[in-house]
Amino acid sequence: MNNSTIKVRHQIFKILIDNEINSIRIDYLLSSDFLVKNFSDSDIRFIHKVVYGIIRNKTKLDYYSSKFYDGKFKKLLVKYKIILRIGIYQLFYMDSVPDYAAVDTTVDLCKKVDPSKRNLVNAIMRKISENINIKNKDIQDLSIKFSHPKWLLRKWQGRWSNSKILELLNNNNQEPKIWFRFNRLKISKKEFYDLLLKNNIIFTKNDIMDDFFYTSSVQSLLNSDMMKNNLITVQNPSNGLVVKLLNPKENQIIFDGCSAPGGKMNYINELTNGYNEINSYDIDDTRMQISINYLKSNNIKNINYYKADLSCDKIKNYELGLIDVPCTGTGVLSKRVDLRWRRKLEDINEMRQIQSSIISNVSKYLKNGGALVYSTCSIEEEENWEIVDNFLNSNANFKLDRADKFISSEYVDKNGCLSIFPSSDGLDGVFAARLIKND
Repeated sequence: MNNSTIKVRHQIFKILIDNEINSIRIDYLLSSDFLVKNFSDSDIRFIHKVVYGIIRNKTKLDYYSSKFYDGKFKKLLVKYKIILRIGIYQLFYMDSVPDYAAVDTTVDLCKKVDPSKRNLVNAIMRKISENINIKNKDIQDLSIKFSHPKWLLRKWQGRWSNSKILELLNNNNQEPKIWFRFNRLKISKKEFYDLLLKNNIIFTKNDIMDDFFYTSSVQSLLNSDMMKNNLITVQNPSNGLVVKLLNPKENQIIFDGCSAPGGKMNYINELTNGYNEINSYDIDDTRMQISINYLKSNNIKNINYYKADLSCDKIKNYELGLIDVPCTGTGVLSKRVDLRWRRKLEDINEMRQIQSSIISNVSKYLKNGGALVYSTCSIEEEENWEIVDNFLNSNANFKLDRADKFISSEYVDKNGCLSIFPSSDGLDGVFAARLIKND
C-alpha cells in the first residue's frame, strides 16, 4: 500500500483521537490549515467523508468489532477501536474501496500506530468482511443499524411514527448538503450568479430564498477568492428563514443574542443594507472573536459586540431581537455528527432551564410594540413550543405573531411557528417563534 494512502488513514485516525480523547469539535479539526497544506482536495474530501461517516455510524461499527473480538470489547483501548472503525466503515460504506484494500490499509494503519496489535486487527477485519445482517426490529436493532443512542430513539418513538423516525435516522446518516449564501452588500444577485457561471460552477438555488445555493464544487468554493473576499458564506437556508421571520427593516435598533459566530447577524445586516444599530451578545470568547474578526475585515461599524450571560445580565434596550438559544442540536445531527454521542437525556432539562432564563431576561429590554424571535436548532418539543407556550402563559403582555405572515406556510406548524424537520433536501431542523410585546 502506498505511503499516501496510509498518510490519509493516519490523519483520519488522529482527527478521531482528538475528537474522542481530547473532546475537540470535529468541525474545528476538519477546517484546520494543516489539511489544506498537506493534502490534496480529493484526499480532504475522503477524510471528511470517512470521519463524518464513522461518527454517524459508531454504534454499528463497534457492534461488528465486538462480535469478533474474543476479549472484553469495552476494555479495548480507544485507539484500537478507532482503527477498526476506520476499516469497517470502508468495508460497509465505501464501494470505491475493495474489501481487500479496506482490510490491508487497516492492518497497515495499525502497524503505524502499534505494530503489536496488527494480527488482532487483521483477524477481526477478515471476519467482519464476511458481513452480518441486522434486522430492523426494535430499539436495540435501530440503535445498532443507524448508530443513534437508545435514549434518543425511545424519546422519538413516543412522538413520531416509525416511518418518520426512519426518515430522520437515514437523513442524519447522510453527508449533509453544504449551502452557501452570497453577500448582498458586496455584489448583486445577477452579478454573483454570473460570476459562478463564468467560473464554470454549476449550482442550484433554494426554491424559497435565492440568496442561498448549493453546488457539487464545495471544496473549490471554500478555497476560492469568493470565500476569501467574503462574497460568500456557508449557511443553511433554515437559518435564513429564521432571519426572514425576524423581518428586519432599516433604521432599527436590533438585538442579536447568542449570536456568535455571526451567520444570522451578518444576514440581518445584509438584508438591511447596513443601516441599523445591531448589538450582538455572546458568552463564548472564541466564537465571538470569529465574528469580531469578520466585522473588522469587512470594515463593518454598525454592529457592536458585547460579552454577556443573557440568562441574567442587563442588555441595551432594542426594537427587534433574535435569540438563537443554546440547545441540544438534534435538528443538525447530520453535520454535527458527534453531538449524538455527547448528548444525554438530562441535557434536555438543563437546556430548558437555560432557555427559559434567557427568554425571560432578554424580553425585559424589548421596547413596547417590538418583536422578539426565539430560535433553536432542536427538534425537541421541550426546547421549542413548550418554552414559548410557558413564556406566553407567564407574560400576558406578549403574544405570538404567526410565522406565515413572513415565510411560506409550508414551514409553519399548527401553532403558527417556524418548524422545519431535517430532510433529504438538505434543510437543517430548526424552530422559531415570533413574539410581540404590548404593555
